[in-house]
Amino acid sequence: MIETAGATAVEFALIGLPFIFMIFTIIELALIMVLSISLEDAASNMARKIRVGLYVAPGDTVTSTTGTQLDLTDFKTHLCGYIYLVPASMCTAQVQVDIRPFTSFSTVDLPSPITSGTFNASTLCYYSGSEGSIVLMRVYYLWPLIGAFWLGGLNDVSAYTTSGGSTSTGQWAAIGATEVFVNEANPNISNTTNSC
Repeated sequence: MIETAGATAVEFALIGLPFIFMIFTIIELALIMVLSISLEDAASNMARKIRVGLYVAPGDTVTSTTGTQLDLTDFKTHLCGYIYLVPASMCTAQVQVDIRPFTSFSTVDLPSPITSGTFNASTLCYYSGSEGSIVLMRVYYLWPLIGAFWLGGLNDVSAYTTSGGSTSTGQWAAIGATEVFVNEANPNISNTTNSC
């Protein structure tokens, strides 16, 4: 009887630990996939509101606008209202937004805020342009990896530098959503600043 109990304990140790790691990995991957889908939906909703002139990302200064000006914090709050997986306070701290206009589709480029594993928020822009502007909107959610050891392939970011210059270290997966659109020909979209 004692030998059987010892054999059972050894078998559980050999099979149980990998099984538990597999369960946690599946749960975390499922959370990341659901968050990715939710982030795409949130980005699409916010892009539509910018496109029709309801919301304006004013950049550094606004000379005139008739849309609702949202500073970056308010924009993140509205965006996080569409993301149901994480609490709003956690979402606004982890989400990063890059909105920038272009004069033609041939000039649209995708500069990455991630360099050598460091996410640099100071490279991001927050300006939606005026009517007829081609706008690139990218939204990133930095998901803190619980299983960074066994999900190393998802570890995009190991350091995060805020726009203020402070740096945090950790293990994050950068989940992104991208929207490219043209602001509608609407005279009410009159955001005329010229810088980020």
